[in-house]
Amino acid sequence: MHDYKDHHYAAARLLWLALAGFLMQPVVVVGAPDETFAVLEVGTHTYTNVTVTTKAKNCIFILHAAGMTSIKVSQLPPDIQEKLGYVVARPPKPATNTAGMWVKREISNLNVPQVKDLTKQLEQKWRSESAAKSSAMDLAGPKLIVALLGVVLLLYLFHCYCCMLICRKTGNPSGILVWLPVLQLLPLLRAAGMSGWWFLAYFVPVLNLAPLILWPLEIAKARGKSVWVGVLLLLPVTNLFAFLYLAFSDGAAGEADDGPEPKVMTLQTT
Repeated sequence: MHDYKDHHYAAARLLWLALAGFLMQPVVVVGAPDETFAVLEVGTHTYTNVTVTTKAKNCIFILHAAGMTSIKVSQLPPDIQEKLGYVVARPPKPATNTAGMWVKREISNLNVPQVKDLTKQLEQKWRSESAAKSSAMDLAGPKLIVALLGVVLLLYLFHCYCCMLICRKTGNPSGILVWLPVLQLLPLLRAAGMSGWWFLAYFVPVLNLAPLILWPLEIAKARGKSVWVGVLLLLPVTNLFAFLYLAFSDGAAGEADDGPEPKVMTLQTT
């Protein structure tokens, strides 16, 4: 009696599975041949002697050594899905749009020893040049600053020397003040025959225009030169040449103002 009930239960189960398979027929892939697998692993389950009888959109029906069952397509391994004809969604490959990566990939694909050696040589050359440039910049920084300071100092000393010559040739020795910034205006004003109070006028806005205009004219007069030398000393470009002319030219003070030589009258005796 007990065996009869077991057979009846098994027959009912097979009937229900057959009915379910019949209901799934509208979405079954018709005409596909049966696929067989000696072993099919799905998650934690392992099936042997597997025959795929029905392939639906979302599930398949299989016969195996222990009976019959249905499996969802999403639970199958990707290779089994492809073998059964299902489309497997694969992750997109990362895009490489940079030209450098493309060139590097293409060069590596060439797999030519000469190309690899050339690539290594270029990399070594680039690294050596970069190191040389960085070291040169590190050394050129302080050296360049020292060189510029040296040039500025030489120009300033040459300017002071020219001022000393101008003062000396007007008959007014400059002393040590001519070598000091700003204070050198005092001996220059004295050489031009101007009052020392004009020194304060240099620091007053608008009023400082007066000594800036008067000094070139007065120093040219004190050096015995033409008034046009003072005018050239006022202009932006010609002032350098006029200044050098006053410093290195010959001539005593007041020579430009000298009149015609007086006639010497002598008494003749017969």
